[in-house]
Parts: sequence; structure tokens; C-alpha cells
Amino acid sequence: MRVELHERTRPGIEFGGGGVLARPRPLILMVDDVPANIRILADALQADYDVMVATDGESALRLAAAMEQPNLILLDVMMPGIDGYEVCQRLKHDPRTRAIPVIFVTARTDVESEEHGFDLGAVDYITKPFKLPVVRARVRTHLTITGMMDELESLNHRLSHKIAELKLAGQQLQSAQQREELFTKVFESTAEGIMVTDGRGVILAVNRSFSRITGYTEGEALGQTPRLSRSGRHSSAFYREMWRRIMEQGHWSGEIINRRKGGEIYPELRTISAVRDGSGQITNFVSVFSDVSSLKQVQERIDYLTWHDPLTTLPNRLLFADRLRQALSLCQREGGHAAVLVLDLDRFKAINEARGMLTGDAVLQVIAERLKGALQSGDTVARLAADSFAVLLPQLLPEREVVARQALAVAQRLRDAVGEPVPLEQGIWHLSATIGIALFPETPSESESDVLARAETARNRAAADSANPILFFEETMGQGVRGRFELEQALYHAIEEDQLRLYLQSQVDGSGQVVGAEALVRWQHPQRGLIPPFEFIPLAEESDLIVRLDRWVLEVVGRLVCHLRAAGQMLRIAVNISPRHFRKTDFVTEVEGCLARTGAVADALVLEVTEGLMVRDADEVAEKMKRLSEQGIRFSIDDFGTGYSSLAYLKRLPIHELKIDKGFILDAPTDPSDAALVETILAIAQHLGLQVVAEGVESAQHAEFLNQRAAVVHQGYHYSKPTPVDQWLAALGLPPLPPGQGKAGH
Repeated sequence: MRVELHERTRPGIEFGGGGVLARPRPLILMVDDVPANIRILADALQADYDVMVATDGESALRLAAAMEQPNLILLDVMMPGIDGYEVCQRLKHDPRTRAIPVIFVTARTDVESEEHGFDLGAVDYITKPFKLPVVRARVRTHLTITGMMDELESLNHRLSHKIAELKLAGQQLQSAQQREELFTKVFESTAEGIMVTDGRGVILAVNRSFSRITGYTEGEALGQTPRLSRSGRHSSAFYREMWRRIMEQGHWSGEIINRRKGGEIYPELRTISAVRDGSGQITNFVSVFSDVSSLKQVQERIDYLTWHDPLTTLPNRLLFADRLRQALSLCQREGGHAAVLVLDLDRFKAINEARGMLTGDAVLQVIAERLKGALQSGDTVARLAADSFAVLLPQLLPEREVVARQALAVAQRLRDAVGEPVPLEQGIWHLSATIGIALFPETPSESESDVLARAETARNRAAADSANPILFFEETMGQGVRGRFELEQALYHAIEEDQLRLYLQSQVDGSGQVVGAEALVRWQHPQRGLIPPFEFIPLAEESDLIVRLDRWVLEVVGRLVCHLRAAGQMLRIAVNISPRHFRKTDFVTEVEGCLARTGAVADALVLEVTEGLMVRDADEVAEKMKRLSEQGIRFSIDDFGTGYSSLAYLKRLPIHELKIDKGFILDAPTDPSDAALVETILAIAQHLGLQVVAEGVESAQHAEFLNQRAAVVHQGYHYSKPTPVDQWLAALGLPPLPPGQGKAGH
């Protein structure tokens, strides 16, 4: 099948007869087996170009090698029979079609596919679904480059032919008079740079355009070699291949990156030809080149404007949709969830009406910068239209609710950023924003436009509901997430406002004598009262709030330990340390600083860590444990038996204690399997000389079961429930902590 609008010939500039022929319409060969793709491309290009079509690789090869060759080929990758990669490879190995530029048109966006295409000789990639402005811009650029290369090759051919004539006449290029004849009369007025070397590569002559482009004067260039302009951007393999073709075929042409005298790197199109004498020996090399940096800059600007909003420089709807499509594809392929937010400025139209569009544009530029500043690296904020913006949070997370909470937190940051006064010469403006949030994917078959439409629907609902400026498309999820988000914010302030309380649960020996306690934290909310840990600890563990909680507990326990020693009590207090906190680079110095501030004795402190901590960065974990153990701090493995399957870390790390998870203890007296597990743990501990603490001792039966098997420290409701620190001290006949020390943190 062929679509052609006019009779035509191959475009190019013909030298001779003193004239330049008019350039006819270029011919584009489109190769694709999908009719819809062909129609889209033909509609986009046929106003400016002649178009012919091939629906498979074999047809494409025949048309490309025909008498009337295409000036450029748009080549699909995935086709029946031979694919686009093989078609490109054959084109580049055929001398008749080698010079035709090939642009791959494909749905593949991975780096490996692009690199493979470029290795085969393609000049560019255009991805599906088509962005027609991009297609037209890329085609125009590469046809321009091809036309420039035709001109350079024609100039090079004429110059080489002239030099060969001079050589045959026995003349030399050493005299100024002959250089003047060769350059001033023929090529000195051309815009292209010209350089002639001898057979060894020593520069004999250059023209004025050479000096204009490179910055080197004729005097500076003569006697040098072309290495004068090397940029260092090309490998030695590039130059070996270039010279192989020159020596074997007598000619090379292509794009090369060179360096001007002032150090500036620039791209150029260059042709190099070898000139031989009557005996076939190479006497000269002729190089003709053109600076294409301005063309590249224009192309980059076109590409930029295709994907970006010119006012705010943010990505536009086209680029946002492309990134959303990639994120959606990743979610559907890998599993997990992400989020999109759509934000509108409230009553922005009033600014335009009151002060004009220039003031409105200035406000939009300020808001755009603030929105960018409120986001993390990897997030995308785009301007969709007028005062409407969209944000993509592409971080892939398995828990939908976690993604929702993060999206809500980002939405609040964005509203806060918009709400800051905008000072301009025309006055100070106060704005607010309405935001809709949609999580994705919701269905396996949804598209990026479906996701964006859901976020816009949520935005519209928020605009109609003045009480809720941030709304989820999924209303029920929004309510739950908002509650957890508000709780998280309140917890942050609770640490700052002394709302936390230290509780202790006693640990006893087999006879019931208190030997220590586990430190626990409770939250005394000013309105909700005492909040149990299962409501706020999991929330804190999802962020650095858990680190702040850990630090608070360590500080208060440090004071408690000092208080106990002053009262003559040698009790040990255990503190749970989160993996997130332990992995902080300054964890060891932080604990050391806590001991120094509170005056606590290190050997009264037990740090409980989980088995999962051992899985990552085992050497770093071991080093931290060793440093703290050397000061007297003891380490306990919490919930032993429920996590890490290997026991090798028990030998490598300075572990002093194993804490059996209460799930094993509760049924151990009646369940042989649980009993066997507990006995195995006790045997391991005895063999390694480790203390054992058993959680979940709820009854005398549990205590008896343990006492019959080993000397174990008991912890559970059979002895005591978690108790406020002052009540726990009073039960031991000890004075309370000094005022404030059981609740104030740092």
C-alpha cells in the first residue's frame, strides 16, 4: 500500500551549472502492521511530506531499496515476520540504504530496547501512543540534518575532485597563491567549515568558516592535526571505525561532538574524504563540516515545549499522562498502589478579573515553585490547565491504606504551601486550594485517563463541600485515612507536649521475686483519655515518629534506672528499640549521650531488638551491639522464634537474652507442639549461656510449666499488668520519680 500526494524525486542540492535546484517534498516510508497507527501518522505528516506505507518488514526493504528511495523511515519494532530490529540491521548493511535515517516507532520504553535500536543504527525513538507534535518535530529535525549532510557531501566531493585535479597537474598545495585559488575563488564564502590535510593528517589549509566555528585562526590550525578539536566525548573504538571506513571506502560522514578553542562542546555534521593520486596513494584528506548546535537547541526547545508548560516550566498534561501511564503499568505488573492528586486554586479567576492576566500569571509562577518545593524527589507536579495542577506520587507500596495516608499528608503540605501569602508588586494575595485524591490501580484494565478522571471527580466534590477541601474519590477510605492522619499529627504533638506516660510490667524469677521490668509507653490524650499502644505504635512505626518515641522512652528509663540505683535496687529495665531507630547512623552516640545526661548505669539497661534486624547490614548491627555491650548494656532478642530462620547470629552477636513470644507460652501447658518449641528454645539458651524471659505468663499453670524446665524470668498478667511508673515504684516500697521525670521527654 502506498500513499503519495505528488510525483516527486529524491530531494537534495545539485551543484553545477551555477544553480541550486528547488528542494521537492521529502518522501517518508512508514512501516507498521496496524492500520490505525498508519492512519494517525499519515494524517499527521501528509500535509508536509509524501508518504508511502509498508505493512511488513520484507515490503519495507523492497521499498527502501527502490529507485525512488525514501528520505526517512518510521519503523515499527513489533511486526509479523521479520521485526523492526532486523529490518534496521539489513538497511544499515546495504550500501544502497545505509544512509537513510531510521526512527523507531514503538510502545517499548525500556532503556535496553532503546540502546539496542541505537546500536543497530537508528537515529531516534518515538513511543506509542503517538504525541503528534513530537512526531512532526522529530521528523522535521532529522530531515533537516539529512539535507545538511547531502550538502556537505556535495561540497566535499567538489573539493576533493578539485584537489585531485591539481595533483594530476603536478601542482602542490604549499603556496599561498594556490590556497587562494582553491578557497577564495571557490569555497571561502561558504557557511560550512573546510579543512584539508596531507596524507599524514597535518592540516594544510582551512577556510574562514572553519575559524568562525572552531575559534582557531588559520595560523593556529596550520601544521596541527584534527585532534586539535577533539572533545573526548567519543571512544577510541568510534575513531577506529571512522578511519576504517575512510581507508576502505574512501569516505565517512556522520555526527560528531567536538570542542571549540574556548572549551565549549558542540555537535557538528562532518564528512571526510580521502584524495588519492594516480597511483592510488592517499595524498590528502578533505573534511567539510557544519555546526548544528543551533539546530539541536531548536529541537530541544521544541521537545521541551511539547512536554512542558511554558509559563510555569512544570510538566504539562501530556507529560503527566505519560508518567502516570508508566506508574500505572508498574503497579499492574508488580502489584502495589500509588496516588494522583488534582489541585485547583480557589477563586483564582477573581485575581485575573481584578488585576489582569499578567498578575495572575505571576501568581501561578509563585504557586508552581511552592508546589515543587512541597514534594519529594521522584514526585511529579504538572500544570493541567489554567489554575489546575496535578501531582503524581509514584512510590509503589503494597498497603493501600499507607498510600492513602501519605497522599493525605502530601495534600495537606500542598494546601499549606498555597495558603502562604503571595507578595507581589501589585499587593499581597491570599489563596487556598481544593484537592481531589485517587489511588490506583482500582481495576486491572483502567487507563491513565481513568485515574486522572477519578481524581478530578474527587476535586469537584471537594469544591462543592466547603467543609472538606481534601477528598478521596473513595469516600469511605477517605474517612478512615483522615482519622489516622489526624491521630498521627496529634501523636507528633503529644511527644512535644508531655502527653506520654511511662508504664512498667514487672519481670520476676521463678519464686515471684521482681528482678526487672519492661518499659512501655502510653498516651494520655487531653480529650480521648488514655490511648492504648495498639492504636498508635503501628502508626508510629510507619515513620520516624517511632524513633522519637524510642528516644523519649530511653530518656525516661535512664532517669528511672538512676533513681533505682540511688535507692539500692539492682533491677534491670528493658526498652524496645525499633529497627528504624537502631539503623540510624548516630544510634550508638545517641544512647551514650542519654546515659551521660541521666547518670544511668549501663548494666541496668536491656535493649530489646527483633530478629528481623539481623537480616540487613549484619556487620553494621554487630559493630553497634559490640560498642554498646562493651559499656555494659545488655541485648535481648524480642519475640524469639517468630522471625529470622537462621540462628547463626546468636554466635556472632553479643546477645545476652532470648525473649520467648507469648504465642508459644499461652498453649504450651496443653499443646505438645508449643511445649516442644519452648523446650527447644530453652535448650538453645542453656547451650549458649543465655538468659530467657517468657512473655505471656497468664496463670499458675504457665509458671509451673516453665519452672519445671529451667530457670526462666517470667513476665505476664499472672504477676502484674503494665502499671504507671509511680505505682510500680510504690508497690516495691520505693519513692516516686521526681516531678515530671516520668513523663517529660526531649
